[in-house]
Amino acid sequence: MCRRNIFKSIIFLLTTCLLFLTSSALIPIHTLAQADSVQGIDAVFVMDVSYSMNETDKESIASEVVNMFMDMSDSERTRIGFVAYNDRIVASEPLTSLAQPGQKEKLKRQISNLRRYGYTDLGLGLKKGAEIAGKGTGQGHKPFIILLSDGGTDFGNAYTGRTIADSNQDVERVIQQANKQGYRIYTIGLNHDGSVNEKQLKTIATKTGGTSYVTTSAEELPDIFNRIFADQIQSVLVPIAALTATGGMQEVKVPLPNSSMSEANLILLSQSPLLESQLYNSTKNARFYKSGKYTLMKIPEPRKGELLLKFRGMTGDVVKVNLLGSYNMRAGGELTSKEATKGLPTAFAARLYSLSNKQPLEDKDVYMDVQAELVITNRQTKQKERVQMTNNGTGFSAEHRFRTSGKYDWTVVMNGPHFFRETAGSMLEIVNKAPVMSGQNQIGIVKEDGEAKLNFGDYFTDPNGDELTYKIVSSDHKNRMEARVEGAALYLSPLHSGSSEITITATDPEGGTVTGKLYVKISSVWERYWIIGGCALAALIALFALYVLLRPKPTFTGRLEGYFLNTASGNEVPVKYWPLTSFGKTRKVSLQQLFARLDVNEPLPEAAHILFEAGKNGTLRIKHRTNCTVAKGRTPIKPNDTATLEYNDKLYITFEDGITEIELRFKAVKQGAVSYADPSAMSR
Repeated sequence: MCRRNIFKSIIFLLTTCLLFLTSSALIPIHTLAQADSVQGIDAVFVMDVSYSMNETDKESIASEVVNMFMDMSDSERTRIGFVAYNDRIVASEPLTSLAQPGQKEKLKRQISNLRRYGYTDLGLGLKKGAEIAGKGTGQGHKPFIILLSDGGTDFGNAYTGRTIADSNQDVERVIQQANKQGYRIYTIGLNHDGSVNEKQLKTIATKTGGTSYVTTSAEELPDIFNRIFADQIQSVLVPIAALTATGGMQEVKVPLPNSSMSEANLILLSQSPLLESQLYNSTKNARFYKSGKYTLMKIPEPRKGELLLKFRGMTGDVVKVNLLGSYNMRAGGELTSKEATKGLPTAFAARLYSLSNKQPLEDKDVYMDVQAELVITNRQTKQKERVQMTNNGTGFSAEHRFRTSGKYDWTVVMNGPHFFRETAGSMLEIVNKAPVMSGQNQIGIVKEDGEAKLNFGDYFTDPNGDELTYKIVSSDHKNRMEARVEGAALYLSPLHSGSSEITITATDPEGGTVTGKLYVKISSVWERYWIIGGCALAALIALFALYVLLRPKPTFTGRLEGYFLNTASGNEVPVKYWPLTSFGKTRKVSLQQLFARLDVNEPLPEAAHILFEAGKNGTLRIKHRTNCTVAKGRTPIKPNDTATLEYNDKLYITFEDGITEIELRFKAVKQGAVSYADPSAMSR
């Protein structure tokens, strides 16, 4: 490969690297917590200025890349430091804010004036860079180191009092310090002659969480950088166009996907300086930066739409136009379920928040084509689970079931065509809940039915939905039944009637247990039949009683005619007529009541115990509890006996005084006949 092509590769490599890292500098990275607490980034460049770099980087591309980084950075939130080393420390600058007046120009002059000579002590340079970066930690900034080198440690014939072992030992110490203080080291090997120590550069980057690569061909760079920096960047360098310059004015339309960019960066890369560049946009505060290898246009708070870019380059040069959007936002996630329960769906939600006002970002264009992934890590096993989240237009949602208890870290990673974001890492402790016994613990089985199969799920449940195992602990069923467990079923073989109990322990996969008693009632089918028969008999008795209670009752019919044959007082009593229908629904009436109705005033107290009751089919029943002589016709009626009178029957009563006698005749009442004792008849 010719040297010029290698230089082109290096230009593209370093420029792309810094574009990606600049996107990191523009937006705080990694987690929600960092987005809130990290206010800026500290970039430390560790630059190899040994003599060999005169051949590797004839056009001082390293200086150009650092200048470009500073031009693209948010001056208010970025600090830059650098170390220039060969076999000694040639120059260094502590971390200094680019917001300080003249600082950017000062750094550019310092770097451009660096001379390249001597040999290489990589450990020494990296040690100084780590010293500068370490002062940036804990100050609201996120430091990182970019190491640019064309080879490994080589002291040649120079004497510095150090050895390669000393240099390598410094490298190991820097790696330990970077891990302790939480910053990454990115290594870039400029390999023009095959002298780069790829293994060492890779070790430095890998052990600190950074990335390392060596470039000899520009064709490899896009794929390499997309893979290497995917976990670090939060804005994506979007290729817009690649045109061959004609020497005349050419134009490119640049689409802006949304209105939430805090700043849009248009980067034009070319082999030679552009002769002219123009930007047509409504924004008046656009800023331009030019160099021998790039032109940078910064547009603050652009609106969604399209930019018109015009430029004129050297004929034959390839001009590449890229867009890098800076977004002043962070990702936030939350648990939307009331609690995270093992085995049950746990709901998660995530969305973007503005860093300026802390409010949720409602710009639906920002969420367009963005995919979110819920990443859950088991702290004990380190196993990761990834759950694709649903994009609902202004946020993301997903559900996950935790199959085992333990501590889990979770985060949400958002990947879009223009930016990346990741929420703060959060921890969930998932607790295993032991099985519980349901309220039902009474079991009834019939001896004659043989072996009964019972489902343990009717008596035991697990809050986490785990599959349980069961074991018989104890029982008093020796003479009444046999019991065994198969899987989730309990088999009972009844032998004798009676009551028994059995103690069961249910265990979940994580050792949670519950022990409970099941009470078993063993009955015989004959007992059942007796019960059924008894119930049927009771029902019949109840129905009969109900019938007796509710059946139609006979009512009085006809009338009684009373003829006093003799009285103790000697008074003559006229014939009396008692219409029995006048008693209505009354079913019983005493002779004394009859006497009272028609003013019979003979002193006959025993008449109260001579009772008349309505009988069936128009009959009249008589019963007495007296010492009177009572006869139906010629048939005497003994006390407490009951006799039935039909129409025209005669009843003779000799009262207890032995003198008073009465003859009672039971007569039918003809239709339309009037009784003298009928009050309505009397009124007529």
